[in-house]
Amino acid sequence: MSKLVIVESPTKARTIERYLGKGFKVMSSMGHVRDLPERELAVDIEHDFEPKLIVTNKKAVAQLKKAVENAEVVYLATDNDREGEAIAYDLYEVLDHKNKKGKKYLRVVFNEITKRVILEAIEQPREIDLNKVEAQRARRILDRLVGYLISPLLSKTLSGSKYEGLSAGRVQSVALRLICDRELEIQDFVPQEYWLIDAKLRDGGQEFLARLSRIDGKKPEIPSQEEAERVRKELEEIAQAQGFVVQELKEEETKRGPLPPFITSTLQQAASSMLRFSPQKTMQIAQQLYEGVQLEEGHEGLITYMRTDSLRVADEARKRLRTFVKAQYGERYLSPKDRVYKNKKAAQDAHEAIRPTDVTRTPDSIKQYLTPDQYKLYKLIWERFVATQMADAVYAKRQASIRAGKYLFEAKGSKLLFDGFLKVWPMPPLKDEGVEVPDLQRGERLTLLEILAEQKFTEPPKRYSEASLVKALEEKGIGRPSTYATIVSTIQERGYVVKEKTTLRPTLLGFIATDFLKDYFPLTVEEGFTAQMEEELDKISEGERTRVQVLREFYEPLSKRLAQVQQELGQKRVFQILTDVNCPNCGAVMEVRFWKGKAFLGCTRYPECKTTIDFPRTVEYVYKGKRVLVSEKLQLHQEQKAERAAAMPQKTCPECGAPMELKEGRFGRFYGCTNYPKCKVTEPVSTGVPCPLCGRDIVERYARSKKRVFYGCQGYPDCTFAVNERPVKLCPKCDQGVLVERKEQLVCTNKSCGHREELPAEAKAEAEEETAATTTVSPN
Repeated sequence: MSKLVIVESPTKARTIERYLGKGFKVMSSMGHVRDLPERELAVDIEHDFEPKLIVTNKKAVAQLKKAVENAEVVYLATDNDREGEAIAYDLYEVLDHKNKKGKKYLRVVFNEITKRVILEAIEQPREIDLNKVEAQRARRILDRLVGYLISPLLSKTLSGSKYEGLSAGRVQSVALRLICDRELEIQDFVPQEYWLIDAKLRDGGQEFLARLSRIDGKKPEIPSQEEAERVRKELEEIAQAQGFVVQELKEEETKRGPLPPFITSTLQQAASSMLRFSPQKTMQIAQQLYEGVQLEEGHEGLITYMRTDSLRVADEARKRLRTFVKAQYGERYLSPKDRVYKNKKAAQDAHEAIRPTDVTRTPDSIKQYLTPDQYKLYKLIWERFVATQMADAVYAKRQASIRAGKYLFEAKGSKLLFDGFLKVWPMPPLKDEGVEVPDLQRGERLTLLEILAEQKFTEPPKRYSEASLVKALEEKGIGRPSTYATIVSTIQERGYVVKEKTTLRPTLLGFIATDFLKDYFPLTVEEGFTAQMEEELDKISEGERTRVQVLREFYEPLSKRLAQVQQELGQKRVFQILTDVNCPNCGAVMEVRFWKGKAFLGCTRYPECKTTIDFPRTVEYVYKGKRVLVSEKLQLHQEQKAERAAAMPQKTCPECGAPMELKEGRFGRFYGCTNYPKCKVTEPVSTGVPCPLCGRDIVERYARSKKRVFYGCQGYPDCTFAVNERPVKLCPKCDQGVLVERKEQLVCTNKSCGHREELPAEAKAEAEEETAATTTVSPN
């Protein structure tokens, strides 16, 4: 073995090694091999922000060092972006390149994992781009400075301890502010009434609708039913006196062109809206398609690199696509000219747009080799790319302007004449598609059949979805393609945001964290500042600025602000979230505090008064300014909690014999000994249903990664039986499943059984009560 190729992932290594054949050994670094240590700042501020890097994967590095000893040439084939460039440089550093006389380290890059591209890359190596490495180092250090200097202050303020772990990320804080600001807009929104006026007209025997578009040349404003009624009467009088007359008629053919190929942000948005994939899931599946899937002909990379903001498509790939479209759909469906899409100014052009590596590899032809999710995403990418070189869709549009005195009505309709690219990439129909407007004549007088008035109300702005948040981040220049999915997932994992159906809603913790940063570190949540930092990182990549220059300009004002805030926070509690609840012991106002992600109420006279009240984990409250209105809902929660606890079976501690009480911790419900802390015995909450596999109890458990309760056998890990829904009883038909509540039915969890029963009335009532107790209340 004389040539060693190093990539990041094992999957990619297997694919590439098959392409290169004998004489090459391809190994994986398993991602980054060096990073900043976790439990310290690890940045020498006094010496030009020099980072303290440590080897994070010693086992992988040891294996690579051994392989390097037998290699004449080492190809560093990590991804062609800042992170990949930094990994390549770290490999170059840690593999003892200085001690290997005559050893060559070459950098190779590629945009797709196909045999042709890989062989070309090996033949055209280059040097490591140190500017990209510097940009990655700067980004990592910036994030560390924010995370390690501001986050402890946030934690100390809200939790009383700097070790609580609340995070103030450089980019995630801006995303959180966008969501919080949108929620406040929704709360403050006051609906405005307005009315739409339509005229039902007839031309000969054909009826159609026309909408009021102008009054005396101005956009109509009809705010009330009284005004709508006045307009209706006036129009009826005009119809009798002078009638509704066709003033103008336009007929034309219009074209609708396809969307550009996917970039990272648009892929995440489309996958979210069309496939219901989270950005994180989309990127995970795209990574699998990029690194390669086992097909009949071998392991093949199916798409180009998925972290890109460039719309560029290689000339050869575009030519192959045009040949495919012509052969598959006919020349009529081929765009007359090559479509070349232009990048935005801020786009980096290191990669192509996201496209199939081989357009002739249709989704259905490889469906049997893909998982259902891989197939869906590949189909989405393939269809979007194929559509880019297909002909425009053609519509026949007709628009009539109809005059009735000072009132002007418009009737619009369109009809699809030729589907073009819509044959492959369906898009929502045009607003007036399918609406028929008769073949009218200018000056023709129409018969008024009826005036229709419809009441409407203005609607508040919509909450961000994961897709629309990614779109907003991209438009504002916040983050980069490689970070969008991480940003969206991080703010949810931290408990700052919850996902309700398809929308993102800030939690109380999210509101409070954002308010703290707005008050004390406003630049961290300032859109323009964060976007400017991204531009500075781009300038480092391009060699226009140095890492030290950018870090120094960022740190100097931050350090002054840190010193000032530390002094303010050290003197008194200057940031408090007060409630409308009084301390039951001393009568003082209580405030919201957090510990390990869980909210509770604490007395503002702490430490003189250490009274606390449980604050429901699953319910949010009205949040206005820095006052939380909780009293009624808190009382309801305490009552429901007491009722549920009273209904639970009584338990005695098996160790000391003291009674046990039902408690709610960070990771769900459990029984705890009342003799705590002398006796620390705990027991899980049983469902009362035996495990169908081993007969032991099925108990409540908590999935930390997904932050939700599930139900598993008490005999774990010996028995791994588990279900997501609460079990009601053993299945009477089979011996391998339990019946769980699902859509007001009892359904067996054993898929091969299929047994169903109607949910008993008592169980239905209990389910409704349980839902009411744990439903998240919108802060409106």
